[in-house]
Amino acid sequence: MLRLTILTSVAALTKEFGRCCRAYNSVHIASAWCGDPRYVLPYAHLEDFAGKITATIGRSFNHTHPDAIDLLLDLSADLRVFRDETELFHPKLYLFSSGGKIALFVGSSNFTYGGFNCNIEANVLLEGSPSAADNVQISALRKQLAEWHSDRCSFVPSTNWLVAYRTVYRASLKAEQKHRIQTPRQWETEIGSASWIRNADWHTYYGKVVDGLRQLERKREGYIEVLTAASRQLPRPWKRTYFDDPECRRIIGGFGEYGWLGHVGASGHFRAMLAGGSVKQQDTIVAVINSVGSLSAPVDWTYLDRQLHKLTKLGPTMKVWSRLLCLVRPDLFCTVASIPVRQNLAKTLGIPQNRFEHPDGYIQLLKLLHASPWFQSTKPMIKEELEIWRRRAAFMDAIFYP
Repeated sequence: MLRLTILTSVAALTKEFGRCCRAYNSVHIASAWCGDPRYVLPYAHLEDFAGKITATIGRSFNHTHPDAIDLLLDLSADLRVFRDETELFHPKLYLFSSGGKIALFVGSSNFTYGGFNCNIEANVLLEGSPSAADNVQISALRKQLAEWHSDRCSFVPSTNWLVAYRTVYRASLKAEQKHRIQTPRQWETEIGSASWIRNADWHTYYGKVVDGLRQLERKREGYIEVLTAASRQLPRPWKRTYFDDPECRRIIGGFGEYGWLGHVGASGHFRAMLAGGSVKQQDTIVAVINSVGSLSAPVDWTYLDRQLHKLTKLGPTMKVWSRLLCLVRPDLFCTVASIPVRQNLAKTLGIPQNRFEHPDGYIQLLKLLHASPWFQSTKPMIKEELEIWRRRAAFMDAIFYP
C-alpha cells in the first residue's frame, strides 16, 4: 500500500528528499532543468547517497547548468541528456527504490536550488510497498522512464559536447543579462550562495564540515582540543589575572598549537593589550566576555551590538574579538579571524569582507547562522556528530577556511 503525502512547502520537500537519500539504494531522476551546484542544495543530498543514481535531464533554453552535468558525472550517475530538438522535456519526478519499497516524488520542483528551497512549489510523495494495482501504475512509470533514458530520446553527454554546451550556456546567460530578461536561471544566478547555510539541515551542515576538514587535512580533534583548553584554562567568569598567565595568553591569541580558529596574537596592539594593557582595557574585555558569554539563544541582538562596540572601541576589530567569543561560546559564535574565512564568507554572502570587521556585519552573519535549520536542530545521537553539534558555530571555520 502506498501512502500519499502532499508537500505544500519546499522545506517539506527537502526534508523528505534528504530522508529518502539516506533510506533507499537507487533513485531515478527525471528533471527538466538542473541548477548550479554552487548553491549546495539539493545536491548535498545526492552526494551523501550511497546507491545507484540514474538521471535523465533536460536543458531546454540552455537552462541546465553545465556544472550540474559535471557533478552528476562525478557521482557516477547513469546520466543522459534529453534530445529537445522537437519536444520540450518538462517532468519533475524522483523515484527511489529499495527492495520492494518505493518513494515517488512528483510535482513542480526542478532539481534546482529554487525548486527545493526558495520557490512556491507543490509536490506529492507516494511511499511504501506497492499493491498489485499500484504495481501496474509503477511499472508503466518505469517503462516511461526507460523510454526517456533510451537512445531514441536522450544521449550520453561526451566531454566535447559538454565543452560546447558550456560555451552556449554562457552566451545565453550573457544575452539574458544584457537584455534584462528574467528567467528561472537568471533568477538563480542572483541568489546569494549563502542561502545553503540558511536552509541546510544538520545532516548537510555536518557533511560540509567533514568535507572542509578533509580538504584542510585536519582532524576535528584539533579544533576540539583548542576549545577544550579554552574552557579548562579560561573558565567563566573570566578574570583579569588570565592576562598575567603566559599559557592563557597563548590560548587567547592563538599561538602555536592553539592557532586553530585564527591566530590573532600577530596584532601588536592586541598582544600588548593582553600582556601589559591598562587595567581599564583589561577590565572592559573581561566584563564584555562575561556578559556575552552568558547569553543564550535566541540572542538579544541589540544587547550584543552594544557589547561588541565596547570591544571595538579598544582598537582591535571583530577579526580579533570573534576568536575570543568563539573560544568562550563555540555553540553561539563563529570566528572570522582568518583571512581565508573572511574572503570565502564575503564571496558566499556577496558582501565586502571588511564588513565582518565591524559589529553590524558580524551580527548579520550570526543572525543568518542562528536562523538556520542546522543551528536549531536537535542533538544528534552519534558521538562524532554530537562533538561538533555542541560547537557548531565554531566549526564554520572548517567549512570556510579551505
